[in-house]
Amino acid sequence: MPPLLRYNLAPTLNGLIASLPSHTTPWIIPDPTIDFAALYAQFDTFIMGRRTYETFLAMPPGENPLRGRARESVVVFTRDVDRRREEWGREVTVVGEGVVGVVRGLKESQRREGKDIWLMGGGELAGVLMRAGLVDVVEAAVMPVVVGRGVKMFGEGGGEGDRGEEGWRLVLEKAEALESGILMTRYRVVYD
Repeated sequence: MPPLLRYNLAPTLNGLIASLPSHTTPWIIPDPTIDFAALYAQFDTFIMGRRTYETFLAMPPGENPLRGRARESVVVFTRDVDRRREEWGREVTVVGEGVVGVVRGLKESQRREGKDIWLMGGGELAGVLMRAGLVDVVEAAVMPVVVGRGVKMFGEGGGEGDRGEEGWRLVLEKAEALESGILMTRYRVVYD
């Protein structure tokens, strides 16, 4: 079975993945019942935007699931490629252009591997990949909070493959309410 590109995120109830202007997530509720080690073990490649990667860099080494992984297994997309390659190039793969082609290539190259690809964020990157028909699953741990301003789960839309008001249909595969108030969901994306 080909690997799935799974967009895993912890949005607010109103669909935001980071507060503005800080681009932080102070409203995320920790839940000790979530087995992150088991979750991380389902993936062999992690893709994300610059801000998401910087969030992981700020974590203590023992809590950062990206530490110690092979350079090619962590792909960070940024517009500031030269500076970021200089800064992070030994630890991760830094990519500036051709996002859709790179992700298509990752999905194709992992066809025999058996593990999925984790899309960690941000919203603009997720939107580009959704419009390209590459996001297979959206797994949202919906936080029981509403914030006023923030980064949308799929950016602002527009561009190639934009579905406008029609959007994309998602099929609910799983939903579980945790005692913390977090709603764990899994949706399969339906493309025409």
